[in-house]
Amino acid sequence: MGRTGGWLGWVWLLGLWVACGRTLPEEAVSARMAWQPPSLCARMTCESQGLNCGYAIDGCGGTLHCGECAEDQACGGGGVPNVCGPQACVPSSCEARGATCGPLSDGCGGVLDCGTCATPEVCGGAGVPNACGPPACVPTTCEASGKNCGQVADGCGGVLDCGACGPDETCGGGGTANVCGRAPCVPTTCEALGKNCGAVSNGCGGVLDCGACGEGLTCGAGGVANVCAAPLCQAATCAALGKSCGEVLDGCGDVLECGACAADATCGGAGEANVCGAGTCVPTTCAALEANCGRVSDGCGAVLECGGCLASETCGGAGVPNVCGKAACTPSTCEALGKNCGQVADGCGGMLECGACGEGRTCGAGGTANVCAVPGCRPATCGFLGATCGAVADGCGGTLDCGGCAAPETCGGTGVPHVCAPPEPVCVDRDLGSALPVSLKGSTVEARDDHAASCGGAGAPDRGYLWTAPRAGTFTFDTARSAIRSVIAVYADGCGGEELACATGGISYGGGARVAVTLTQGQRVLVTVDAGAGGSFTQGAFELHIDELRATEAGACFDGMDNDGDRWVDCADTECRDEPRCKGQGCAHHDLGSALPLTFQGETALSGDGFQGTCGALLQQDRAHLWTAPRAGTFVFDTSPGNDPDAGGHALYLLTGCRGTELGCAAHPHPTTKDAPALKLTLAQGQSVLVVVDGMARPDRDTPIRYTLHVTEWAPSEAGHCHDGADNDADGRADDADPDCR
Repeated sequence: MGRTGGWLGWVWLLGLWVACGRTLPEEAVSARMAWQPPSLCARMTCESQGLNCGYAIDGCGGTLHCGECAEDQACGGGGVPNVCGPQACVPSSCEARGATCGPLSDGCGGVLDCGTCATPEVCGGAGVPNACGPPACVPTTCEASGKNCGQVADGCGGVLDCGACGPDETCGGGGTANVCGRAPCVPTTCEALGKNCGAVSNGCGGVLDCGACGEGLTCGAGGVANVCAAPLCQAATCAALGKSCGEVLDGCGDVLECGACAADATCGGAGEANVCGAGTCVPTTCAALEANCGRVSDGCGAVLECGGCLASETCGGAGVPNVCGKAACTPSTCEALGKNCGQVADGCGGMLECGACGEGRTCGAGGTANVCAVPGCRPATCGFLGATCGAVADGCGGTLDCGGCAAPETCGGTGVPHVCAPPEPVCVDRDLGSALPVSLKGSTVEARDDHAASCGGAGAPDRGYLWTAPRAGTFTFDTARSAIRSVIAVYADGCGGEELACATGGISYGGGARVAVTLTQGQRVLVTVDAGAGGSFTQGAFELHIDELRATEAGACFDGMDNDGDRWVDCADTECRDEPRCKGQGCAHHDLGSALPLTFQGETALSGDGFQGTCGALLQQDRAHLWTAPRAGTFVFDTSPGNDPDAGGHALYLLTGCRGTELGCAAHPHPTTKDAPALKLTLAQGQSVLVVVDGMARPDRDTPIRYTLHVTEWAPSEAGHCHDGADNDADGRADDADPDCR
């Protein structure tokens, strides 16, 4: 039987057996199942194919499972199917990593470029790598600032406590802010204190004898200690006089109303003046009243004249009305005198003990007698520091409050600490409404370059202001007194509007510019203050003025603007030259009177550029002082800085008035006690001069300075004047820097 027939036989036998309810013998089945027909396909194995993972085919229609890979490998990871290899690397993306800027690894050996940030943000500025954010402010330290005492701003809005000095030093005592050092106490004088009688403390432990008062005057009688004055009269009252009706003199020239009597009585009716009683009023006399001066009521409606006093007495001077006498002296107090340390005369021959200073302070060290201060340390101001917001250390252990910013500006908006600036470009810095006239002071320092007019301004920081015309008319816009090479422009309808006017000049001096524009009522314009880009004086302090164009400057001679559009401002305009205040009072920042000797400390911050000397200081802010000679003589005006390390370079010049003749000019870029501007001038009694201090700390940009101005009577030698801080002989050297004092 063939192979096919054998199979059929077995099938027939199996069917028959089952049909009969029987099963095949076990050994028969096993034998039959163990036999397999020979295959015509040669199957492959995982090993024969070099495979070690996953599912594969055997080449004959079957499937092979070749195993699993280790955890750090993947099946096919090396690029060969069904073979274990390194896991495949999938590159990351900027979006998947949350990155918005800078280069970043893709995780597979490549580098992603995630872009750049828009100004003012920087990559990683907020502390998140590869993410745009505001620049992080890194606080400084006391050590990095070179400070070892007092409070110092950390540059990021905080304040550092740099410690305290030893017992023999004070903070700032050596003349350097927030650095421990020593400084001598400079005794004051009677003249500097404004005292002319009695004993007064010199602020350094000594006592000054300020002299005696003349006839008819008493030391301290006017209520001001150590100042001669006529004794004060103590006015009486109706009750003190025992009066109940009519008018009675108070003994000091005034009249008291003591009331009226009842219907059944008359004033003085009982015989006593100004006392209600029954009967007829009998007038009193001066003798009966024991009055010997002034006017006295006679008790019946008339006034008695009781005579006058001797020159050394006053009427009521001893406290008794209408009786001649000398006024009693009322001692002053430390509080009333504004003193808090050392011994001070009470104005009546006695001495007050006003206490001691705390650590780091010395009595009289700040230049004010008997007042505690840090020795030799001159506190800075917000203006001098260029700070417009936040808390800033004053350099002498104190803290200045420099205010806040108006929206949209923020404190440090451009990354510069303590300076108001918008955090992003803006068109308008401020809306001025419809105010008229407008006189605004500002600065383009740390501002952004948001505008560029047809006549200039591209590339320089600027400011923009909205203004609305309150009525129809022609208006003048100028930047007179600005310390930048200013560019002014006016645009219709605010931001993005048509340029109506633009100018880089139009003012007779300095960096001012001016335009005139005709507007309708309610028309809104954008006014930009910019500067010529490149070179010097492209940023700094400016003034913006807006007014209705006038036919004449007369009547507006002290507002700092060119009201009539003829290029000339205030007293420089011929229409103002006859104005009396143009002799100095109208343009002086300080009227120093006739004090002699005089020491005055000031600064030029926020003063504007109102003057220009022949010896330098162009486009710099300046400060003017009016001084009047108390007597005929030769006087010295100098700006020796003493031990102030922050005194800036400047020019000193004298003028006969606001736009008067220059009488002298001296300048120095780095003044010291060995070399500082000094001018000598002979004046008649009562003659006034305008003393101008003009900054010149930098040749390319307005920089506010602080200064010390001295006025003294000229002396042929510094000898005898070696501790007053002034250059008394006008040789450019003060105190021990002068050979005369060695």
